[in-house]
This record gives sequence, structure tokens and C-alpha cells, in this order.
Amino acid sequence: MIHWLLQSLDDCPEILRRDAPLAWLSPAEQQRTFKAEKRRRDWLLGRWTAKNLVQRYLAQTTGETPALDAIFIGADADGAPYASWEGRGAAPYMARGEERLPVSLSISHSYGTAFCGLVEIMGLGDYENRRLEIGDWRLGSGTQSPISNLQSPNLSISQSLNRPSLGCDLELIEPREGNFLDNFFTVEEMTAVRALRERDVAQGDILTTATWSGKEAVLKALREGLRIDTRRITCRFDAFDAPPQEWTPFTVIVDDGLAAQFPGAWSGWWRIEGRFALTMALLEETAL
Repeated sequence: MIHWLLQSLDDCPEILRRDAPLAWLSPAEQQRTFKAEKRRRDWLLGRWTAKNLVQRYLAQTTGETPALDAIFIGADADGAPYASWEGRGAAPYMARGEERLPVSLSISHSYGTAFCGLVEIMGLGDYENRRLEIGDWRLGSGTQSPISNLQSPNLSISQSLNRPSLGCDLELIEPREGNFLDNFFTVEEMTAVRALRERDVAQGDILTTATWSGKEAVLKALREGLRIDTRRITCRFDAFDAPPQEWTPFTVIVDDGLAAQFPGAWSGWWRIEGRFALTMALLEETAL
């Protein structure tokens, strides 16, 4: 199951007060300092969202609800986030005393809003005949409900990645200049956007934003970011009369080089939430 959470600064207004004590940070997280105020707010809102998501995930899967300050959200050298829990010692789901929770975690933030998703990491064979659900905790509602059941094939990942690997992205819907498409989009993507924009400029802006967001989600799942040329990835969206308000699949296609470097199969989903486009990209094991 993929779990996700969307939060804004309204859900944690103390972030806006630079001198406010933030008791929900772990001791290590409280040592973090920032030169830029925007960077501080983005980082804190991302951690707040991730901690709340992890807390609800643990409550659902283990029956235990750790305090937020007992949940640590760290980052590897490549920037990819991970989660651990100070109460891990007695937790049956922690294999061999490892510190990290067995999840693939992704965080995105934009204009005072943060989006976080996680999926459990499972071994080979654990996907046999399973169905993928997307679990939903919306905007601090605190309730979880499965909102979509999507067939998940038996899907393989590069050994350098956890299995499965999730990338999430949040983007503000806004107009973008024509050279943006030329610099970052494939020919197929540019053709789709320009054809839609001729009919409806606003819808064209939505598709542009969703396409860019989908690429970002794929790059996060690969743990490569913009070190990879975005034109090596194509995100294909079905035609829409109105942008989806629920999670809707889109197709992810990577070039032969990326497919060889990161073997596996891709699933993608997108939706519109207010003025934002949200995307998730998942790379899973291929059947042996």
C-alpha cells in the first residue's frame, strides 16, 4: 500500500515563528540550522508532514503510535529521505535491529504545502498476486481510507535502490515559457502539451505542470534528481476533459540506457489538489 499525506503551514503554524520551540523535532533534528528562512520553513514543513505520515503508518501497521519527536527523518548523501523510530528495539518489523524503517519515503514541498508518500519495502516474491492500494490522509484529516485499488504487476529494481522505490512530487500549476518545453520535454510530451494548449490554455498549463511533476517523481524514485536529463523520461497522460481529483494512472517510459541501468517496471499516478499537481512514480521488481 502507498500511503500519502498533504499538509500546509496552516497545519503547523508554529513553523512561521522562527523562535518558537518545536517539540516534535528529535534532538538531532533540533540541531539543524539554516541561513535562508524559506529553506528552514520548507525543511520543517517537509519533516512535519513526513513524521505525521510515518506516525499514522506505524499506528496502522503495528498498533503503536510513537511521539513525533521519537521519529527521525534523515537524508542520505544523495538527498533521499529515510525514517527511523527510537522505539525500534522491540519492534518486530525491524529486521536484525536495523535503525531504518522498511519503507521508501519521498518528500516534496512547494509554496507553503508539503506532500509526502511512503511504501513498504518488500523482498523478491512478496508482490505475487498482490493489489496496490493508495492510502489517503488528506490535509490533516487524521483518517485513513483506501481510495483506489490498482493492479500492480510483479515488478525489478537496480540493486542500488530499495525495492520498491517511490518518488513523489508537488508542483504549483502555473504558465511556463515555451523554451521550458524545449529544454526539458520530449517531442511526444511537447506535441501533447501544444495540441492541448491550442484548445485550452489553462488545461495546457495543467498538463505541462503534471508532466514536469511526473518527471521529477521518476527522478526521485531513481534517487538521481536532475543529474539525469529529463528528456530521457517520457510521461504520457490520457486525454482529460477535466483534470482528475482522484489518483489516476499515467504511463512512465524511460530510454533504453535508463531501463538497463535501473531495470524494472514503472507505475505512475497523478491528481489535482487545489492549485497543485501531485504525482507519484513507483519502480518495482520484474518477475523472475
